[in-house]
Amino acid sequence: MPSISIRSGIAAVAVATATLAGGSVLVSSPATAASWTCSASWDTRTFNLPNKPDVNAKARSCVYKDGNTRRGRIEIRWDTNTGAWIGKRFDKFVVQARLERDDRVIASATCNLTDTLNNDNEGSETCTTSYVTSSAQDGWTGDGKVTYNINDDGKSDFTWNLHGSGEVRVQPDGTEVGDEPEQEPAPDPEDTPEPAAQ
Repeated sequence: MPSISIRSGIAAVAVATATLAGGSVLVSSPATAASWTCSASWDTRTFNLPNKPDVNAKARSCVYKDGNTRRGRIEIRWDTNTGAWIGKRFDKFVVQARLERDDRVIASATCNLTDTLNNDNEGSETCTTSYVTSSAQDGWTGDGKVTYNINDDGKSDFTWNLHGSGEVRVQPDGTEVGDEPEQEPAPDPEDTPEPAAQ
């Protein structure tokens, strides 16, 4: 029966916070560096700002894989069409990152980038969920969205839904599907000694 453990921060906190397929969820500290698989292409959008240089943004969903450990992440980059301009571009620019299994949210994070987008003409940021360790072997993806409100456009919030990452599958021995070690090649017959004479 698969179990899930969510890990974030430095100290381990032994508190059960959720369940999945009969397994427990615990909070503890991360152990290893991440290895990421991201969507094959970036989602792109140009934000048309009233009386201000437009902002070009692109974002993609990623999922961490390291044995049975998982994490979701949104990566976002942006720049302006013309020259430097500092001011209030957005009333809201909030990124949500999700780690999902079979389209069910297992962990999520919300990152408010409003001040960053208003103060920086170009840059990049990430929004990352907590670590999750699970014996469940497949169905893991990263996904997310951006909720934004353009300043002075007379409109309310909009949602930019991002494409999810590819699915990560883990085999029973803990190796990722596609990352299995190559088998040793068969020995060259010319290197095989002749049988001893009888």
